[in-house]
Amino acid sequence: MRLLIAGVLALLLASINSPQNQVGAPGEIHGLICLDGGHSIQMKDAAASRRSRWGVVAASKQYFVFEGPRATLRVKTSVPVFEFDADPSFDDPVYLFKFDRRSDRREITVAKGFGGLADFSLPKDHIITTSLEEIGKGPNSTNRYRLKPITPLRAGEYCISRNTSVCFDFGVD
Repeated sequence: MRLLIAGVLALLLASINSPQNQVGAPGEIHGLICLDGGHSIQMKDAAASRRSRWGVVAASKQYFVFEGPRATLRVKTSVPVFEFDADPSFDDPVYLFKFDRRSDRREITVAKGFGGLADFSLPKDHIITTSLEEIGKGPNSTNRYRLKPITPLRAGEYCISRNTSVCFDFGVD
């Protein structure tokens, strides 16, 4: 009984902890800025909607879709630099990937499968190779990181993400 009461008390205290003291789930990206030449731009995240397509032979694809054919944030350099804060124990990759652009939206395939089984993966030809380095300490026991593409980006629509359903999108002109 004491163990049950202690557990409930711990859950209660965790739920009333002030949000400003919580950093979020381990590995979340916080305070992402884009360094575009001499400008520092605070980036905003956007959540994707999900779409599915089913084929005749039970083949399926899942897409994450972002409305609008272009991101609001446009960068002029083909080698933008990004800095963000994250929990120092994060080990999941941070993806920089290119969207497929349609007339009214941007989308990325996130799963393909047959017969109801789907394999989650981003298309390899859409993932941009990057370098990631720790550059210091951030707020609330986080570390600060710098992410850069290894090669210049071509004109198009891009996203930085940990899980592809929440994206920091931008375009290169």
